[in-house]
Amino acid sequence: MLSASAQEISLNQDNYTVPSWTRLTRLMAEMQSASQPYSINMTLNGDPTTRMAFAWFTNSSVKTGKVQIVLKADASVEDFSKPDITIDAVSADVKDLNYVTSKNGVEGVEANTKRSYTSHKALAKDLKPGTTYSFRVGNEEGWSEIGHFTTAAESYDKKEGFSFIYITDTQAQNDGMFDVSQKTAHAAQKMVPDAKFVLVNGDLVETSGANNSEWEYEQWFSTMQDIWMNYPLVVAQGNHDTSSNSNFAWHFNTDNTFNTTSAVPTTMEGTVYSFVQGDALFMVINYEDYKKEGYFDALADWMRKQVEEHKDVKWRIATFHKNMFTGSQSHQSDSDGRLVRENMLPVFNELHIDVALQGHDHIYEVIGPVNNLTKTLVDGAVEEVETVVPGGVRENMTGKQGGVFNVNEGTLYFLNNSAGKKKYEPRDEQAMIDAYSAHGVDNYWGLFSGKFGQTGEPTFSDVTVTADTIFVSTYTVNDAGSATLFDSFKIIKEEGSSTGVSKAETSPVRIYNDSDNKQIVIKGVEPESVEVYSSNGALAGRYTGTTIATNAMGSGLYIVKAIKGNKSYYGKVIVE
Repeated sequence: MLSASAQEISLNQDNYTVPSWTRLTRLMAEMQSASQPYSINMTLNGDPTTRMAFAWFTNSSVKTGKVQIVLKADASVEDFSKPDITIDAVSADVKDLNYVTSKNGVEGVEANTKRSYTSHKALAKDLKPGTTYSFRVGNEEGWSEIGHFTTAAESYDKKEGFSFIYITDTQAQNDGMFDVSQKTAHAAQKMVPDAKFVLVNGDLVETSGANNSEWEYEQWFSTMQDIWMNYPLVVAQGNHDTSSNSNFAWHFNTDNTFNTTSAVPTTMEGTVYSFVQGDALFMVINYEDYKKEGYFDALADWMRKQVEEHKDVKWRIATFHKNMFTGSQSHQSDSDGRLVRENMLPVFNELHIDVALQGHDHIYEVIGPVNNLTKTLVDGAVEEVETVVPGGVRENMTGKQGGVFNVNEGTLYFLNNSAGKKKYEPRDEQAMIDAYSAHGVDNYWGLFSGKFGQTGEPTFSDVTVTADTIFVSTYTVNDAGSATLFDSFKIIKEEGSSTGVSKAETSPVRIYNDSDNKQIVIKGVEPESVEVYSSNGALAGRYTGTTIATNAMGSGLYIVKAIKGNKSYYGKVIVE
Protein backbone atom coordinates (compact mmCIF):
# COMPACT_ATOMS: atom_id res chain seq x y z
CA MET A 1 0.00 0.00 0.00
CA LEU A 2 1.23 3.51 -0.83
CA SER A 3 -0.16 6.67 0.76
CA ALA A 4 -0.44 9.83 -1.35
CA SER A 5 -2.56 12.91 -0.79
CA ALA A 6 -4.31 11.22 2.12
CA GLN A 7 -5.51 8.44 -0.18
CA GLU A 8 -4.29 4.88 0.04
CA ILE A 9 -3.65 3.34 -3.33
CA SER A 10 -2.55 -0.14 -4.23
CA LEU A 11 0.12 -0.67 -6.90
CA ASN A 12 0.68 -3.89 -8.80
CA GLN A 13 4.19 -4.53 -10.08
CA ASP A 14 2.84 -6.19 -13.21
CA ASN A 15 1.28 -2.91 -14.35
CA TYR A 16 4.61 -1.02 -14.56
CA THR A 17 7.90 -1.32 -16.38
CA VAL A 18 10.75 -2.99 -14.56
CA PRO A 19 12.90 0.22 -14.48
CA SER A 20 10.08 2.40 -13.11
CA TRP A 21 9.14 -0.19 -10.48
CA THR A 22 12.79 -0.43 -9.44
CA ARG A 23 12.97 3.35 -9.03
CA LEU A 24 9.86 3.22 -6.86
CA THR A 25 11.15 0.43 -4.62
CA ARG A 26 14.47 2.22 -4.17
CA LEU A 27 12.61 5.38 -3.20
CA MET A 28 10.43 3.47 -0.74
CA ALA A 29 13.56 2.07 0.89
CA GLU A 30 14.61 5.65 1.68
CA MET A 31 11.31 6.54 3.32
CA GLN A 32 11.53 7.45 7.02
CA SER A 33 9.03 6.79 9.76
CA ALA A 34 6.60 9.54 10.75
CA SER A 35 8.45 10.05 14.04
CA GLN A 36 11.81 10.86 12.45
CA PRO A 37 13.23 14.40 12.96
CA TYR A 38 14.32 16.53 9.99
CA SER A 39 15.48 20.07 9.13
CA ILE A 40 18.02 19.74 11.93
CA ASN A 41 20.53 22.46 12.75
CA MET A 42 22.73 23.95 15.45
CA THR A 43 23.04 27.68 16.06
CA LEU A 44 25.24 29.87 18.23
CA ASN A 45 23.05 31.25 21.01
CA GLY A 46 24.89 33.23 23.67
CA ASP A 47 28.40 32.35 24.84
CA PRO A 48 29.87 29.80 22.37
CA THR A 49 32.32 28.54 25.00
CA THR A 50 29.52 27.00 27.09
CA ARG A 51 26.33 26.93 24.99
CA MET A 52 24.96 25.34 21.83
CA ALA A 53 21.41 25.60 20.49
CA PHE A 54 19.46 23.05 18.47
CA ALA A 55 16.30 23.15 16.36
CA TRP A 56 14.44 20.64 14.22
CA PHE A 57 11.03 19.83 12.75
CA THR A 58 8.92 16.70 12.96
CA ASN A 59 5.53 15.72 11.64
CA SER A 60 2.72 17.30 13.64
CA SER A 61 1.90 13.95 15.27
CA VAL A 62 5.20 14.08 17.22
CA LYS A 63 4.63 16.30 20.25
CA THR A 64 7.86 15.92 22.25
CA GLY A 65 11.57 15.82 21.56
CA LYS A 66 14.93 15.98 23.26
CA VAL A 67 18.64 16.41 22.62
CA GLN A 68 21.06 13.80 23.88
CA ILE A 69 24.72 14.81 24.20
CA VAL A 70 27.73 12.57 24.78
CA LEU A 71 31.12 13.85 25.93
CA LYS A 72 32.91 12.06 23.11
CA ALA A 73 34.12 13.18 19.70
CA ASP A 74 33.23 9.98 17.84
CA ALA A 75 30.28 8.55 19.74
CA SER A 76 28.38 5.52 18.45
CA VAL A 77 24.70 4.72 18.87
CA GLU A 78 25.60 2.54 21.87
CA ASP A 79 27.15 5.54 23.64
CA PHE A 80 23.74 7.21 23.72
CA SER A 81 22.25 4.52 25.92
CA LYS A 82 23.66 6.58 28.80
CA PRO A 83 24.05 10.14 27.49
CA ASP A 84 26.01 12.66 29.55
CA ILE A 85 23.40 15.36 28.95
CA THR A 86 19.71 15.15 28.06
CA ILE A 87 17.66 18.28 27.39
CA ASP A 88 13.93 18.30 26.81
CA ALA A 89 12.99 20.45 23.85
CA VAL A 90 10.44 23.23 23.84
CA SER A 91 7.97 21.94 21.26
CA ALA A 92 5.31 23.99 19.50
CA ASP A 93 2.65 23.39 16.88
CA VAL A 94 3.32 25.03 13.53
CA LYS A 95 0.03 24.90 11.69
CA ASP A 96 -0.94 25.21 8.05
CA LEU A 97 2.29 26.36 6.45
CA ASN A 98 2.09 26.85 2.73
CA TYR A 99 4.00 23.85 1.41
CA VAL A 100 4.79 24.44 -2.28
CA THR A 101 4.29 27.00 -5.02
CA SER A 102 3.94 26.36 -8.71
CA LYS A 103 7.51 27.56 -9.27
CA ASN A 104 8.96 24.85 -7.02
CA GLY A 105 8.38 22.25 -9.74
CA VAL A 106 7.23 19.59 -7.27
CA GLU A 107 5.16 17.23 -9.37
CA GLY A 108 2.27 15.45 -7.69
CA VAL A 109 1.73 18.09 -4.99
CA GLU A 110 -0.83 20.79 -5.64
CA ALA A 111 0.38 24.38 -5.30
CA ASN A 112 -0.54 26.09 -2.02
CA THR A 113 -1.12 22.80 -0.23
CA LYS A 114 -0.97 23.34 3.54
CA ARG A 115 1.13 21.21 5.90
CA SER A 116 1.47 21.26 9.70
CA TYR A 117 4.53 20.43 11.79
CA THR A 118 5.97 20.47 15.28
CA SER A 119 8.94 22.76 15.91
CA HIS A 120 11.42 21.61 18.56
CA LYS A 121 14.12 23.78 20.16
CA ALA A 122 16.64 23.03 22.90
CA LEU A 123 19.56 24.92 24.39
CA ALA A 124 22.56 23.21 25.98
CA LYS A 125 24.18 25.29 28.74
CA ASP A 126 27.15 24.88 31.07
CA LEU A 127 29.17 22.94 28.52
CA LYS A 128 32.94 22.63 28.84
CA PRO A 129 34.93 25.17 26.79
CA GLY A 130 37.10 23.85 23.99
CA THR A 131 35.43 20.43 24.09
CA THR A 132 34.08 18.21 21.30
CA TYR A 133 30.70 16.57 21.85
CA SER A 134 28.45 14.21 19.91
CA PHE A 135 24.68 14.69 19.83
CA ARG A 136 21.42 13.44 18.39
CA VAL A 137 17.86 14.79 18.46
CA GLY A 138 14.43 13.17 18.49
CA ASN A 139 12.82 10.77 20.94
CA GLU A 140 12.53 7.04 21.58
CA GLU A 141 10.28 6.67 18.54
CA GLY A 142 12.90 8.09 16.19
CA TRP A 143 16.41 9.52 16.52
CA SER A 144 18.45 11.55 14.08
CA GLU A 145 21.88 10.62 12.82
CA ILE A 146 24.73 11.52 15.15
CA GLY A 147 26.19 15.02 14.84
CA HIS A 148 29.18 16.72 16.41
CA PHE A 149 30.19 20.14 17.69
CA THR A 150 33.08 21.76 19.53
CA THR A 151 32.61 24.59 21.99
CA ALA A 152 34.84 27.64 21.67
CA ALA A 153 37.95 27.72 23.83
CA GLU A 154 38.13 30.14 26.77
CA SER A 155 41.51 31.27 25.50
CA TYR A 156 42.88 30.78 22.02
CA ASP A 157 46.03 31.26 20.03
CA LYS A 158 45.62 34.90 19.01
CA LYS A 159 48.25 34.54 16.32
CA GLU A 160 46.50 31.56 14.73
CA GLY A 161 42.99 32.85 15.43
CA PHE A 162 39.89 31.07 14.16
CA SER A 163 38.11 30.66 10.84
CA PHE A 164 34.50 30.75 9.73
CA ILE A 165 32.66 30.33 6.43
CA TYR A 166 30.66 33.25 5.07
CA ILE A 167 27.94 32.67 2.47
CA THR A 168 24.82 34.57 1.55
CA ASP A 169 21.74 34.43 -0.67
CA THR A 170 21.45 30.74 -1.48
CA GLN A 171 17.93 31.82 -2.50
CA ALA A 172 16.79 28.62 -4.22
CA GLN A 173 13.31 27.54 -5.27
CA ASN A 174 13.73 24.38 -7.36
CA ASP A 175 15.88 21.27 -7.47
CA GLY A 176 18.40 22.73 -9.89
CA MET A 177 18.94 25.82 -7.76
CA PHE A 178 19.31 23.77 -4.58
CA ASP A 179 21.93 21.68 -6.33
CA VAL A 180 23.94 24.85 -6.97
CA SER A 181 23.76 26.05 -3.37
CA GLN A 182 24.59 22.66 -1.86
CA LYS A 183 27.66 22.36 -4.10
CA THR A 184 28.80 25.77 -2.87
CA ALA A 185 28.32 24.86 0.78
CA HIS A 186 30.05 21.50 0.40
CA ALA A 187 32.98 23.12 -1.42
CA ALA A 188 33.26 25.56 1.48
CA GLN A 189 33.20 22.74 4.01
CA LYS A 190 35.96 20.97 2.10
CA MET A 191 38.07 24.13 1.86
CA VAL A 192 37.56 25.23 5.49
CA PRO A 193 37.09 22.02 7.50
CA ASP A 194 38.09 23.71 10.75
CA ALA A 195 35.46 26.47 10.49
CA LYS A 196 33.95 27.38 13.86
CA PHE A 197 30.61 28.25 12.26
CA VAL A 198 28.89 29.03 8.97
CA LEU A 199 27.55 32.56 8.61
CA VAL A 200 24.56 32.79 6.23
CA ASN A 201 23.64 36.40 5.55
CA GLY A 202 20.00 36.02 4.61
CA ASP A 203 17.76 34.98 1.73
CA LEU A 204 18.11 31.28 2.38
CA VAL A 205 15.09 30.65 0.17
CA GLU A 206 13.37 32.43 -2.71
CA THR A 207 9.67 32.56 -1.93
CA SER A 208 8.50 35.05 0.69
CA GLY A 209 5.15 36.41 1.77
CA ALA A 210 1.92 34.71 2.81
CA ASN A 211 2.23 31.96 0.21
CA ASN A 212 5.85 31.13 0.81
CA SER A 213 7.22 27.61 0.53
CA GLU A 214 8.09 25.35 3.45
CA TRP A 215 9.32 22.86 0.85
CA GLU A 216 12.13 25.31 0.09
CA TYR A 217 13.25 25.24 3.73
CA GLU A 218 13.05 21.44 3.73
CA GLN A 219 15.31 21.32 0.69
CA TRP A 220 17.70 23.87 2.17
CA PHE A 221 18.23 21.65 5.18
CA SER A 222 18.11 18.24 3.51
CA THR A 223 20.56 19.01 0.68
CA MET A 224 23.11 20.23 3.24
CA GLN A 225 22.04 18.23 6.31
CA ASP A 226 25.47 16.60 6.70
CA ILE A 227 27.00 20.07 7.10
CA TRP A 228 24.43 21.36 9.57
CA MET A 229 24.95 18.26 11.75
CA ASN A 230 28.58 19.28 12.25
CA TYR A 231 28.84 23.08 11.91
CA PRO A 232 26.82 25.64 13.90
CA LEU A 233 24.95 28.27 11.94
CA VAL A 234 24.86 32.03 12.36
CA VAL A 235 21.89 33.24 10.32
CA ALA A 236 20.63 36.70 9.40
CA GLN A 237 17.14 37.34 8.09
CA GLY A 238 16.81 38.50 4.50
CA ASN A 239 13.84 40.01 2.69
CA HIS A 240 13.10 36.65 1.01
CA ASP A 241 12.95 35.03 4.46
CA THR A 242 10.06 37.30 5.46
CA SER A 243 6.66 35.67 5.88
CA SER A 244 3.58 36.03 8.04
CA ASN A 245 3.91 32.40 9.19
CA SER A 246 7.50 32.97 10.43
CA ASN A 247 9.02 29.83 8.88
CA PHE A 248 12.46 31.34 9.35
CA ALA A 249 12.05 31.85 13.10
CA TRP A 250 10.52 28.41 13.64
CA HIS A 251 13.60 26.80 12.10
CA PHE A 252 16.39 28.47 14.09
CA ASN A 253 17.12 28.68 17.80
CA THR A 254 18.86 32.02 18.23
CA ASP A 255 19.03 34.45 21.14
CA ASN A 256 15.78 36.42 21.40
CA THR A 257 16.86 38.83 24.15
CA PHE A 258 16.48 41.82 21.83
CA ASN A 259 12.77 41.16 21.41
CA THR A 260 12.16 40.59 25.11
CA THR A 261 13.91 43.81 26.15
CA SER A 262 13.50 46.24 23.24
CA ALA A 263 10.80 48.89 23.01
CA VAL A 264 10.53 48.09 19.29
CA PRO A 265 10.99 44.34 18.73
CA THR A 266 11.51 42.68 15.38
CA THR A 267 8.58 41.04 13.63
CA MET A 268 10.61 37.85 13.21
CA GLU A 269 11.90 36.63 16.57
CA GLY A 270 15.57 35.88 17.14
CA THR A 271 16.90 37.99 14.27
CA VAL A 272 18.96 40.53 16.25
CA TYR A 273 21.61 38.94 18.45
CA SER A 274 25.31 38.93 19.24
CA PHE A 275 28.13 36.69 20.40
CA VAL A 276 31.87 36.86 20.99
CA GLN A 277 34.20 34.40 19.29
CA GLY A 278 37.90 34.79 19.99
CA ASP A 279 38.80 38.48 19.77
CA ALA A 280 35.72 39.47 17.74
CA LEU A 281 32.26 40.73 18.66
CA PHE A 282 29.68 39.69 16.06
CA MET A 283 26.42 41.64 15.90
CA VAL A 284 23.70 40.12 13.70
CA ILE A 285 21.33 42.87 12.59
CA ASN A 286 17.90 42.77 10.96
CA TYR A 287 16.97 45.73 8.75
CA GLU A 288 13.67 44.25 7.53
CA ASP A 289 11.70 46.23 10.13
CA TYR A 290 13.11 49.58 8.97
CA LYS A 291 9.61 51.05 8.55
CA LYS A 292 8.74 50.68 12.25
CA GLU A 293 8.83 53.97 14.13
CA GLY A 294 11.71 53.97 16.61
CA TYR A 295 13.25 50.78 15.26
CA PHE A 296 16.60 52.30 14.30
CA ASP A 297 16.86 53.90 17.75
CA ALA A 298 16.19 50.51 19.34
CA LEU A 299 18.91 48.92 17.20
CA ALA A 300 21.36 51.68 18.11
CA ASP A 301 20.70 51.30 21.84
CA TRP A 302 21.16 47.54 21.59
CA MET A 303 24.43 47.89 19.65
CA ARG A 304 25.77 50.37 22.20
CA LYS A 305 25.05 47.87 24.95
CA GLN A 306 26.85 45.05 23.12
CA VAL A 307 29.93 47.20 22.55
CA GLU A 308 29.93 48.47 26.13
CA GLU A 309 29.73 44.91 27.50
CA HIS A 310 32.60 43.79 25.28
CA LYS A 311 34.69 46.95 24.95
CA ASP A 312 37.96 45.03 25.36
CA VAL A 313 37.30 42.84 22.30
CA LYS A 314 39.39 44.06 19.37
CA TRP A 315 37.19 43.45 16.33
CA ARG A 316 33.61 44.70 15.94
CA ILE A 317 31.84 42.94 13.09
CA ALA A 318 28.29 43.75 12.00
CA THR A 319 26.55 41.28 9.73
CA PHE A 320 23.23 41.90 7.99
CA HIS A 321 21.38 41.20 4.77
CA LYS A 322 20.24 44.51 3.31
CA ASN A 323 23.19 46.54 1.97
CA MET A 324 24.32 49.82 3.45
CA PHE A 325 26.63 50.38 0.45
CA THR A 326 26.50 48.52 -2.85
CA GLY A 327 27.18 48.95 -6.55
CA SER A 328 24.67 46.82 -8.42
CA GLN A 329 22.06 47.89 -10.92
CA SER A 330 19.46 46.10 -8.80
CA HIS A 331 19.78 47.75 -5.40
CA GLN A 332 22.14 50.76 -5.37
CA SER A 333 19.25 53.17 -5.84
CA ASP A 334 16.88 51.49 -3.36
CA SER A 335 15.11 53.91 -1.04
CA ASP A 336 15.28 51.49 1.89
CA GLY A 337 19.07 51.27 1.55
CA ARG A 338 19.32 55.05 1.65
CA LEU A 339 17.11 55.16 4.74
CA VAL A 340 19.29 52.56 6.47
CA ARG A 341 22.41 54.62 5.67
CA GLU A 342 20.89 57.82 7.01
CA ASN A 343 19.98 56.19 10.31
CA MET A 344 22.78 53.69 10.89
CA LEU A 345 25.96 55.32 9.54
CA PRO A 346 26.18 57.66 12.57
CA VAL A 347 25.83 54.62 14.83
CA PHE A 348 28.55 52.72 12.96
CA ASN A 349 30.78 55.77 13.29
CA GLU A 350 30.05 56.20 17.01
CA LEU A 351 30.74 52.54 17.80
CA HIS A 352 33.73 52.19 15.46
CA ILE A 353 32.35 49.17 13.59
CA ASP A 354 35.32 47.62 11.80
CA VAL A 355 33.75 45.27 9.28
CA ALA A 356 30.26 45.01 7.78
CA LEU A 357 29.40 41.73 6.07
CA GLN A 358 26.46 42.20 3.69
CA GLY A 359 24.06 40.24 1.49
CA HIS A 360 21.15 41.05 -0.83
CA ASP A 361 22.92 42.26 -3.97
CA HIS A 362 24.50 39.17 -5.59
CA ILE A 363 27.72 40.83 -6.73
CA TYR A 364 31.28 40.94 -5.37
CA GLU A 365 32.36 44.23 -3.83
CA VAL A 366 35.05 45.49 -1.48
CA ILE A 367 34.02 48.96 -0.31
CA GLY A 368 36.01 51.31 1.92
CA PRO A 369 37.13 51.68 4.59
CA VAL A 370 34.36 54.28 4.62
CA ASN A 371 34.23 57.35 6.82
CA ASN A 372 30.65 56.83 7.97
CA LEU A 373 30.01 60.54 8.57
CA THR A 374 31.24 61.90 5.24
CA LYS A 375 30.51 58.75 3.18
CA THR A 376 33.99 59.01 1.67
CA LEU A 377 36.99 56.71 1.50
CA VAL A 378 39.26 57.06 4.53
CA ASP A 379 42.45 58.74 3.36
CA GLY A 380 45.50 56.48 3.31
CA ALA A 381 43.63 53.38 4.54
CA VAL A 382 44.20 51.14 1.51
CA GLU A 383 47.49 49.52 0.53
CA GLU A 384 48.83 46.74 -1.65
CA VAL A 385 45.87 46.67 -4.03
CA GLU A 386 46.95 45.31 -7.40
CA THR A 387 45.70 46.74 -10.67
CA VAL A 388 45.47 43.59 -12.78
CA VAL A 389 43.19 44.58 -15.68
CA PRO A 390 42.11 47.92 -17.17
CA GLY A 391 38.72 47.67 -15.46
CA GLY A 392 35.26 48.27 -16.81
CA VAL A 393 34.60 44.60 -17.45
CA ARG A 394 31.78 42.68 -15.79
CA GLU A 395 34.14 40.41 -13.84
CA ASN A 396 36.23 43.30 -12.50
CA MET A 397 34.83 46.80 -12.89
CA THR A 398 37.69 48.44 -10.97
CA GLY A 399 40.46 46.27 -12.41
CA LYS A 400 41.74 45.71 -8.87
CA GLN A 401 42.33 42.75 -6.60
CA GLY A 402 43.73 41.98 -3.15
CA GLY A 403 44.75 44.71 -0.75
CA VAL A 404 45.30 45.57 2.89
CA PHE A 405 42.52 47.67 4.41
CA ASN A 406 43.11 49.64 7.61
CA VAL A 407 39.80 50.08 9.44
CA ASN A 408 41.17 52.20 12.27
CA GLU A 409 39.16 55.22 11.08
CA GLY A 410 36.33 53.62 9.12
CA THR A 411 34.31 50.54 8.21
CA LEU A 412 35.04 48.04 5.45
CA TYR A 413 31.81 46.94 3.73
CA PHE A 414 32.11 43.57 2.01
CA LEU A 415 29.78 41.39 -0.04
CA ASN A 416 31.03 38.16 -1.61
CA ASN A 417 28.23 37.83 -4.22
CA SER A 418 25.87 34.89 -3.55
CA ALA A 419 26.08 31.19 -2.83
CA GLY A 420 23.24 30.43 -5.22
CA LYS A 421 22.41 30.67 -8.90
CA LYS A 422 20.86 34.13 -9.01
CA LYS A 423 23.22 36.98 -10.01
CA TYR A 424 22.97 40.77 -10.51
CA GLU A 425 24.92 43.22 -12.67
CA PRO A 426 27.44 45.84 -11.45
CA ARG A 427 27.14 49.50 -12.35
CA ASP A 428 29.95 51.52 -13.89
CA GLU A 429 31.05 54.95 -12.66
CA GLN A 430 28.77 56.93 -14.97
CA ALA A 431 25.72 54.92 -13.94
CA MET A 432 26.49 55.66 -10.30
CA ILE A 433 26.80 59.37 -11.08
CA ASP A 434 23.51 59.32 -12.99
CA ALA A 435 21.76 57.66 -10.02
CA TYR A 436 22.93 60.25 -7.47
CA SER A 437 19.46 61.68 -6.87
CA ALA A 438 18.33 58.22 -5.74
CA HIS A 439 21.26 57.09 -3.58
CA GLY A 440 22.63 60.46 -2.41
CA VAL A 441 26.28 59.41 -2.14
CA ASP A 442 28.88 61.78 -3.61
CA ASN A 443 31.59 59.94 -5.58
CA TYR A 444 30.02 56.55 -4.88
CA TRP A 445 32.45 55.01 -7.37
CA GLY A 446 35.38 56.22 -5.28
CA LEU A 447 34.36 53.95 -2.40
CA PHE A 448 35.12 50.80 -4.41
CA SER A 449 38.71 50.41 -3.29
CA GLY A 450 39.16 46.70 -4.05
CA LYS A 451 37.78 44.18 -6.49
CA PHE A 452 34.24 44.85 -7.72
CA GLY A 453 32.31 42.84 -10.26
CA GLN A 454 30.26 39.78 -11.10
CA THR A 455 31.92 36.44 -10.35
CA GLY A 456 29.54 34.59 -12.67
CA GLU A 457 29.53 31.60 -10.33
CA PRO A 458 28.37 31.05 -6.74
CA THR A 459 30.84 31.99 -4.02
CA PHE A 460 31.90 31.46 -0.43
CA SER A 461 34.51 33.16 1.75
CA ASP A 462 37.04 31.69 4.15
CA VAL A 463 37.43 34.30 6.90
CA THR A 464 40.22 33.94 9.46
CA VAL A 465 40.25 36.28 12.45
CA THR A 466 43.43 36.81 14.47
CA ALA A 467 44.32 39.45 17.04
CA ASP A 468 46.16 41.48 14.38
CA THR A 469 44.54 40.70 11.05
CA ILE A 470 41.38 39.44 9.40
CA PHE A 471 42.18 37.38 6.30
CA VAL A 472 39.43 37.01 3.68
CA SER A 473 39.69 34.62 0.74
CA THR A 474 36.72 34.23 -1.60
CA TYR A 475 36.24 31.30 -3.97
CA THR A 476 33.96 30.64 -6.90
CA VAL A 477 32.43 27.18 -7.30
CA ASN A 478 31.82 25.64 -10.73
CA ASP A 479 29.17 23.14 -11.84
CA ALA A 480 31.40 20.26 -10.77
CA GLY A 481 31.66 21.66 -7.24
CA SER A 482 35.33 22.68 -7.59
CA ALA A 483 36.49 25.89 -5.91
CA THR A 484 38.78 28.52 -7.45
CA LEU A 485 40.28 31.50 -5.64
CA PHE A 486 38.63 34.72 -6.86
CA ASP A 487 40.13 37.33 -4.53
CA SER A 488 41.85 37.62 -1.17
CA PHE A 489 42.63 40.58 1.06
CA LYS A 490 43.56 41.53 4.61
CA ILE A 491 41.96 43.80 7.18
CA ILE A 492 44.07 45.49 9.85
CA LYS A 493 43.40 48.09 12.53
CA GLU A 494 46.44 50.23 13.21
CA GLU A 495 47.05 53.80 14.31
CA GLY A 496 48.18 56.04 11.47
CA SER A 497 48.77 55.08 7.85
CA SER A 498 51.63 55.28 5.45
CA THR A 499 50.95 55.45 1.78
CA GLY A 500 47.36 54.74 0.83
CA VAL A 501 45.81 53.88 -2.48
CA SER A 502 48.27 55.66 -4.74
CA LYS A 503 51.22 53.51 -3.74
CA ALA A 504 49.16 50.35 -3.98
CA GLU A 505 48.18 51.12 -7.53
CA THR A 506 51.74 51.89 -8.61
CA SER A 507 53.43 49.00 -6.81
CA PRO A 508 56.58 47.95 -8.75
CA VAL A 509 56.15 44.28 -7.83
CA ARG A 510 55.60 42.04 -10.82
CA ILE A 511 54.93 38.28 -10.80
CA TYR A 512 54.90 36.42 -14.12
CA ASN A 513 55.66 33.11 -15.83
CA ASP A 514 58.90 33.00 -17.82
CA SER A 515 57.87 30.10 -20.04
CA ASP A 516 61.15 30.09 -22.01
CA ASN A 517 63.13 29.33 -18.87
CA LYS A 518 60.34 27.31 -17.21
CA GLN A 519 60.15 29.42 -14.08
CA ILE A 520 57.94 31.87 -12.23
CA VAL A 521 59.70 35.20 -11.72
CA ILE A 522 59.11 37.72 -8.93
CA LYS A 523 60.46 41.23 -9.54
CA GLY A 524 60.37 44.34 -7.37
CA VAL A 525 60.62 42.63 -4.00
CA GLU A 526 62.92 40.12 -2.28
CA PRO A 527 60.35 37.85 -0.62
CA GLU A 528 61.09 36.07 2.62
CA SER A 529 58.80 33.26 1.52
CA VAL A 530 56.55 32.40 -1.41
CA GLU A 531 53.35 30.36 -1.40
CA VAL A 532 51.89 28.93 -4.60
CA TYR A 533 48.25 27.84 -4.77
CA SER A 534 46.47 25.84 -7.45
CA SER A 535 43.31 27.22 -9.03
CA ASN A 536 41.13 25.35 -6.53
CA GLY A 537 42.84 27.12 -3.64
CA ALA A 538 44.97 24.17 -2.49
CA LEU A 539 48.53 24.93 -1.43
CA ALA A 540 50.84 23.64 -4.17
CA GLY A 541 54.13 24.49 -2.48
CA ARG A 542 56.23 26.85 -0.38
CA TYR A 543 59.42 28.40 -1.74
CA THR A 544 62.09 31.02 -1.16
CA GLY A 545 63.81 33.34 -3.62
CA THR A 546 62.64 35.25 -6.66
CA THR A 547 62.37 32.35 -9.10
CA ILE A 548 60.37 29.12 -8.89
CA ALA A 549 60.95 26.25 -11.30
CA THR A 550 57.78 25.07 -13.02
CA ASN A 551 59.13 21.76 -14.36
CA ALA A 552 57.24 19.69 -11.80
CA MET A 553 54.06 21.75 -11.91
CA GLY A 554 51.08 20.57 -13.88
CA SER A 555 49.59 22.88 -16.47
CA GLY A 556 46.97 25.34 -15.26
CA LEU A 557 46.37 28.55 -13.35
CA TYR A 558 48.35 29.25 -10.17
CA ILE A 559 48.12 32.02 -7.58
CA VAL A 560 51.51 33.18 -6.30
CA LYS A 561 51.78 34.92 -2.93
CA ALA A 562 55.13 36.61 -2.22
CA ILE A 563 55.54 37.55 1.45
CA LYS A 564 57.90 40.10 2.94
CA GLY A 565 57.41 41.33 6.49
CA ASN A 566 53.74 42.09 7.02
CA LYS A 567 53.06 42.63 3.32
CA SER A 568 51.91 40.13 0.72
CA TYR A 569 52.02 40.51 -3.05
CA TYR A 570 49.79 38.40 -5.30
CA GLY A 571 50.05 37.35 -8.90
CA LYS A 572 48.28 34.90 -11.18
CA VAL A 573 50.29 32.86 -13.68
CA ILE A 574 49.40 30.21 -16.22
CA VAL A 575 51.77 27.27 -16.55
CA GLU A 576 51.45 25.43 -19.85
